Amino acid sequence: MLPQLAEFRDTVLAGARIRPGDVVLDVGCGDGLVGVGALDLVGDDGRVIFSDVSEELLDHCRALTAELGLAARCDFVRTALPDLDGIDTASVDVVTTRSVLIYVADKAGSFAAMHRVLRPGGRLSIFEPGSPRSD
Repeated sequence: MLPQLAEFRDTVLAGARIRPGDVVLDVGCGDGLVGVGALDLVGDDGRVIFSDVSEELLDHCRALTAELGLAARCDFVRTALPDLDGIDTASVDVVTTRSVLIYVADKAGSFAAMHRVLRPGGRLSIFEPGSPRSD
């Protein structure tokens, strides 16, 4: 399963076109797979905001980034779609999310919230699993 997760992460990061100095918001960060990968791409002048509804998962991401010596370039916000409370309007260059929207009822509100936090010209990169066919 790990190689497949790495492939999903790499697909999301490639679609985001992250540049050095960017601020990236990882919505529904989970265990930090995408956000930690983004830290290499934003470089020393960039930031990654890890956001999730679970304080336990945010704590995991805090510990992981501290262990990697990268915590100084990270923020951790407990929030959820469709609101993204605690994330300022037009404050991020990139929004990423992996396997989150399938769990959210208000998809239109979620896209509106992601648009709200993006700066003009910002990018959104999403991976959502498809439903398996049942023939």
